[in-house]
Amino acid sequence: MGFIPSKDERDIWMRGCGDHYEYIAVYVDDLLIASKDPPSIIKTLSDEHKFKLKGTGAVSFHLGCDWFHDDDGNLCYAPHRYIEKVMDN
Repeated sequence: MGFIPSKDERDIWMRGCGDHYEYIAVYVDDLLIASKDPPSIIKTLSDEHKFKLKGTGAVSFHLGCDWFHDDDGNLCYAPHRYIEKVMDN
């Protein structure tokens, strides 16, 4: 698919797309895709490479962290649910 591993972090795969990059972060059997068109990557992984993907769509929770947009529209993550669970206990 044209992705190459990052020199700094081998579990981050990237490919140039003209004016931007697309990324796939890999942790064991979890993928996190950062792209302007993630459905096309998901379709290729599913159809051509026979990946069995579940939970596709906009990220809201991944690897123990909540993902959200701040007031400026930046994508952020924080362990809100984990902290709430710890506080409840």
